[in-house]
Amino acid sequence: MTRRGYFIRLAISLVIDVFDTLLGRIPIFGTVTDGVGTAVLYFLWGPAGLANLWELADITDQIDGFIPTATLIGLYVGWRNGMLFGKPQTNSEKSDSPPEVTQ
Repeated sequence: MTRRGYFIRLAISLVIDVFDTLLGRIPIFGTVTDGVGTAVLYFLWGPAGLANLWELADITDQIDGFIPTATLIGLYVGWRNGMLFGKPQTNSEKSDSPPEVTQ
C-alpha cells in the first residue's frame, strides 16, 4: 500500500464514521449501516476491520456513533505499517527472521 492509497482509505474510514454519527442513530438503519461498514472496513483494512463488529452489540444505536471506530482502525493500521510517522516498511523489514549477511 502506498502512502497515497493509505490516506485515501483513511478518508473513506472517516466518511464511514461521520455517516455513522449523523445517520447511524436511527434504530434498525444504524444496525444495517454498522454491518455494511464492517464489510467495507474488512475490504479496506483486512482482519483489523472486523473490530468494527463491536458496534453491532449496541442494539440502541445511540452509543456507538460517538466512538470513531473506523478512523481508529485506519490509524492503527497506518501506525502499524509505518505510514503515519516514519517511512513505510517493506515486507523484508517486517519479517521476524534476522537479516541475511552477504560477503
